[in-house]
Amino acid sequence: MKTPTSIAGWCTFLFFVCFGLGYFLSGLTFFGMLAAIFALGAAVFTLLGK
Repeated sequence: MKTPTSIAGWCTFLFFVCFGLGYFLSGLTFFGMLAAIFALGAAVFTLLGK
């Protein structure tokens, strides 16, 4: 697992986590659910990527 090293990297990671979790915690539409899945996927793969 690789954490972001810059402030911009952390802000991007936290944005995608908050965006994804926000959609999952609120009422979901089909497109909202897709956006949440993609946002959480981006956050997870940011940590897993090299």
